[in-house]
Amino acid sequence: MNKRGLTQRHPSIAVAAPVAGRLFPLSEVSDQNFSRGYLGEGVAIEPSDDLVVAPFAGTVSHIAETKHALLLKHACGLQLLIHIGIDTIDLQGEGFDMLVRVNDQVGARQPLVTFDHALIRESGYPACVIFIAIGTAPHIASIACSYREVQLGEQDAFRIMLKHTT
Repeated sequence: MNKRGLTQRHPSIAVAAPVAGRLFPLSEVSDQNFSRGYLGEGVAIEPSDDLVVAPFAGTVSHIAETKHALLLKHACGLQLLIHIGIDTIDLQGEGFDMLVRVNDQVGARQPLVTFDHALIRESGYPACVIFIAIGTAPHIASIACSYREVQLGEQDAFRIMLKHTT
């Protein structure tokens, strides 16, 4: 509650759907490091397409050598881990085409990476795309969304709720 007796809302970052498909809780991901929240708060999407776009404007701060994951840094300091598939590091980059480089400034909905979700599945790996909010400043309070089918670039697919910093 604030001084006027009104409930304060957490500041938040609106996230456009980075990939088309079924948005579902992180707790349903088959890898326990993700599903138990060891890496942070997040959500996942079972993809219906092979393109990942930037969920917000930011800077590409890291790209995995095997192209299966990247970090996108928001202006507020929060970073979003975008991880394509489970154990896809074992593919050694096969089926992934990175469209950006580290330190690139990207706009919301700008293409970041293409991937072959059929190849991932045929190789025996789950193809879900995982999104984990990472960062210490600001601190993440929670992820807010309604689980459903989302369209590529759909505005406000989910929100990253931030804790107030004073």
